[in-house]
Amino acid sequence: MLNRVLGLLSLYFLIFSGFPPIGICNLSIAQDCRTQKFLNNKEITNYSAEPTLEYEMLALTNQHRLLKGLPSLVMDIELTQIARRHSQDMACQGFISHSLPSGNLKSRMVQAGYQHEIARENVATAPSVIQAQNALIESPGHESNMLAEDITRIGIGIARCPEPFGRQLYITEIFASPRKAYQAETVEKVLETRVDELRQNGAGEMSPDPLLEQLASRSLRSITMPYKREQLQQLLTTSAAELPYVANLDLSRLQASVQLLHNPKNLSLPNHAQDGQARSYGASVRQVTDGRNQPAFLVLTLIGLTR
Repeated sequence: MLNRVLGLLSLYFLIFSGFPPIGICNLSIAQDCRTQKFLNNKEITNYSAEPTLEYEMLALTNQHRLLKGLPSLVMDIELTQIARRHSQDMACQGFISHSLPSGNLKSRMVQAGYQHEIARENVATAPSVIQAQNALIESPGHESNMLAEDITRIGIGIARCPEPFGRQLYITEIFASPRKAYQAETVEKVLETRVDELRQNGAGEMSPDPLLEQLASRSLRSITMPYKREQLQQLLTTSAAELPYVANLDLSRLQASVQLLHNPKNLSLPNHAQDGQARSYGASVRQVTDGRNQPAFLVLTLIGLTR
């Protein structure tokens, strides 16, 4: 009997939500911002930051945003430090790029430990801030980063090489939205809202089931990061077999959804029970650290479907 029931408890649907992109890193470079003279790989270690010019560029950027009806960006010291290091690296090498031996934007943000929802980057080189700003505005990709509506912070790093190479400014702009420090309770409340939305859409009664909650919790605790589909399937089967009264579950199959979330608002549940067959559900939330050393939540939801 047990084997027959376990055979019926098939994983009908399994959805994996991977790591969300940290933002748009436009790889095009405005032609007007290209350096006119490379440093011929000359090693330069004596460069200088330009904080006054950084705030000048901040003022120009916010002025452009205000003209477009967008709120001003706040200068973020942590982002500025990341941007300065990148500008200094570009100055040392004598050319601009999003990817240097020190890493691309993603790796640099991870290395700095800056927790964020979105991150975008512009790089440029020009004799002056105003020339760089004008060239960036004339480049659609760069301007779209500047005028993004989902960002609130900016870090600007400007470096200048010593003479005789000091004519060019090397500029990095990082636009970001910092990640809020969410708690597991927030994820659980969003989950309840998503379940209620399924009920209202005719999925079924979807009553909380302690057995399914126990199964979800046990399976989620056993998952190692990064997890694999095969690992989750095996854990669910093993956990179901250990439940003493699984044979009393009058279900034809389980609908399973597992998501890795950085923001609770992105939580979603699949609705494959259009005929009101969703009888019960159980869910579990676990706080984890993702592959980029960023805090996240692993959410496993089991929906029991009737015959």
